Amino acid sequence: MENQVTEKPYILAVDDEQLNLELLRFILERNDYEYVGTSDDDYFFELLQERKPDLILLDVIMPRIEGFELCEKIKKLKKFRDIPIIFLTGKVNVKDKVKGFQVGGVDYVTKPFNEQELIARIHTHVELVRAKNQIEKQAKNLKQSNDLKDRMFSIIGHDLRSPLSAAKLKMDFIMRGIVDPKDDKFLDETVFGLLKTMDEALNLLQNLLGWAKSESDQIQIIPEKLDVYELVEQTLRLLKLGSEHKKIVLSNNVPKNTFAFADNNMIKTVLRNLVSNAIKFTPVEGTIHINGKLTKGKITLEVVDNGNGISKEDIKKILNPNEHFSKLGTEKEPGTGLGLVLCQSFVNKNGGTLKIKSELGEGSTFYFDLPLFQEED
Repeated sequence: MENQVTEKPYILAVDDEQLNLELLRFILERNDYEYVGTSDDDYFFELLQERKPDLILLDVIMPRIEGFELCEKIKKLKKFRDIPIIFLTGKVNVKDKVKGFQVGGVDYVTKPFNEQELIARIHTHVELVRAKNQIEKQAKNLKQSNDLKDRMFSIIGHDLRSPLSAAKLKMDFIMRGIVDPKDDKFLDETVFGLLKTMDEALNLLQNLLGWAKSESDQIQIIPEKLDVYELVEQTLRLLKLGSEHKKIVLSNNVPKNTFAFADNNMIKTVLRNLVSNAIKFTPVEGTIHINGKLTKGKITLEVVDNGNGISKEDIKKILNPNEHFSKLGTEKEPGTGLGLVLCQSFVNKNGGTLKIKSELGEGSTFYFDLPLFQEED
């Protein structure tokens, strides 16, 4: 069981004297701390596993185990070694102080307790740990932001520049008369090529912005009633140009009047990327099926192609958000691998998991679950 979220600091104490435990309870609860105390060192470890305390008060002299030894046992456990430990003792000599600090203690409090001193020492060390945790969290967030920025610059600098450079080159050829607009192939090859290149750039830009928002938690999930059949139809209409150019047959096998409960824009983005990806890796005159399989409370959406297939090693890379993985399509179409990373993130945010079934040379199936829309009684 993980540490419960609470505003009050939680203190765990071990002392063989029941009177001391009750006195600690009185002092700590009066000063707005949550508290549990025990005289049993075995039960102490059970309490430790149940809920991680903000601080431990540890009696030095106990009949079954010395406080220093118990402290060493705690510090050997990775999950608990960062918890501050204050020793409780009737007498403090220099030798004991040194030993206490050597085994990992942060402070001493002498018995009988002075309430102001006890609370002041506990407050200091609890706040120190909380401040340290806050700094570590901020450092982690800053690193994630920097990693996100670096990856975005890398994609903008390389992958977005490629289609824009290609489009500029084609337009230069037209302007210089190298490509003749009156040529019979001008419409089929040059204009189609420009449209395709602009589609690639626009799709990449949409994915890039969506991924950046998703990674920085700036995107809001708004689940609503979605007509899944119509959503797939919209996707197929949008990608008609690319599929017709490769003479690929697209089929929508989702049952009509099937309604899911998910974020409209996110699922549109997922379907657009999965179908676009399937078109890229399906050979000329291939087939792509979008299936919808109904199970209890869910619909499983599948994008099935008869393309090149994916090796087990590459599947692991595709599903790893920290790995930049991309391959050329059957007609040398470029890609960044960013679309599938975005799909995985958006599917996760809607309560599902993106999965892949594939064999080299036998096509691929990308699939994920969505909850069905439940009519209110």
